[in-house]
Amino acid sequence: MHIVVFTGGDFTLPQDSLSFFDSFPKVDAVIAADSGADTLECYRQFYGNKVDFSPDCILGDMDSISNRKLLEKYADKVQVFPKDKDFTDTELALEKAFELKKICNDKSIITLVGGAGGAADHFLGIVDTFSSEKHSDFWLCGKQIFCFVKQDDVLYVSGLQLQDRVSIVRTTDTYEGGVIETEGFEWESSMFRKKGMPSISNRIASDHLKNNQPVRIGVKSGTFLVIAPVHVSLKKETLCL
Repeated sequence: MHIVVFTGGDFTLPQDSLSFFDSFPKVDAVIAADSGADTLECYRQFYGNKVDFSPDCILGDMDSISNRKLLEKYADKVQVFPKDKDFTDTELALEKAFELKKICNDKSIITLVGGAGGAADHFLGIVDTFSSEKHSDFWLCGKQIFCFVKQDDVLYVSGLQLQDRVSIVRTTDTYEGGVIETEGFEWESSMFRKKGMPSISNRIASDHLKNNQPVRIGVKSGTFLVIAPVHVSLKKETLCL
């Protein structure tokens, strides 16, 4: 099952998300957090019948949605929350996504769209969700895509160009630790930092680029975020031990 959550803030333009949704074309559930409904409608109009972005739920305090006619259009899907609350609208939407995931199966994936730019605290709040149980698997954020990887995950990144940059971030619950093994970077994992961000603005090795090979990132222990240009193709596998 593929659950897509739209939130407010700057978002990856629909035309820039084609590579991702070509890899994950089937969308089973759609949730919008407040002004994420504006983003959702933008995607729905762009993709048409190719990908079904009809909302299953629009929730939040509705203080930032710009096209309020959407609340009338999807009135039976709207859940209004008070403005003064302990959770952001994005967190409420992720909570809803995990309710759906629990009903279906634990192998469901969640994609978050939006949340770039705007207030720094909201951006950091989304980053912080990756240290909790309830987070997205992928985050389309402006011109970049964030991919959550954990122990025994192997991520293949295809379509990188020489000018593209890939960074790897430890989740906020561990400033140090975790083990990654890579193949295809200019600076491989043996050179990664032991504390903080393991690798910043890395790039594909020239031989991998020449031979059109993907970069491989394998996680031996710990949890990380891989940040890559949104135009790349991603394939994530989990090793069966």
